[in-house]
Amino acid sequence: MKRIKIIFLLFFFLSARLIAGEFSGWGLKLGYNSSIFTGEDIPGKGVRSQPGLMFGGFISYKLNDLLSLQQEVLFTTKGAKINTIGDIYLNNTFVYLELPFLAKATFLKDYWLRPNIYLGPAVDVLITAFNDNYFLDDIRSFDLEIVLGAGFEFWRVSLDFRFTKGLLNFDESADDINLKNQTISALIGYAF
Repeated sequence: MKRIKIIFLLFFFLSARLIAGEFSGWGLKLGYNSSIFTGEDIPGKGVRSQPGLMFGGFISYKLNDLLSLQQEVLFTTKGAKINTIGDIYLNNTFVYLELPFLAKATFLKDYWLRPNIYLGPAVDVLITAFNDNYFLDDIRSFDLEIVLGAGFEFWRVSLDFRFTKGLLNFDESADDINLKNQTISALIGYAF
């Protein structure tokens, strides 16, 4: 399974370079997210969002004056608080290596404040999963997601707000529960 992950990661990075235009920059990102589980079979008596962090980097390739492709490599935490007994919530935390591949449109390129929107798929590779009591071994080792976002760029600094929706059921327990990740994030970036 590890070999498949490594091959997939190499393919991901090389494919962007093959289809992209000219290299236009790279940078770092740091952010806050709020995630929750969605699905038809939420266990317990309820679920609440859980705060998390994101950090990593990005590479951009310019296609034309409006469009660019942006690859990101982010370490992110996701999860949710599930009400199990009474008013006690169990914190479930998943740590992922997230690999978004985004098509980005940037407007008003000649101005100091440049708005943008972006959309694209992301692959999440699970690093670890745990809750308040123990490590979880029945979580899918990867997730596919769709990322939708908007933001602003000024000078070398960017501010992004994004919505990420998991497409795969991450629960692999014998309970046959349908659960997916859903995350709202705010990130600040700096381009070099």
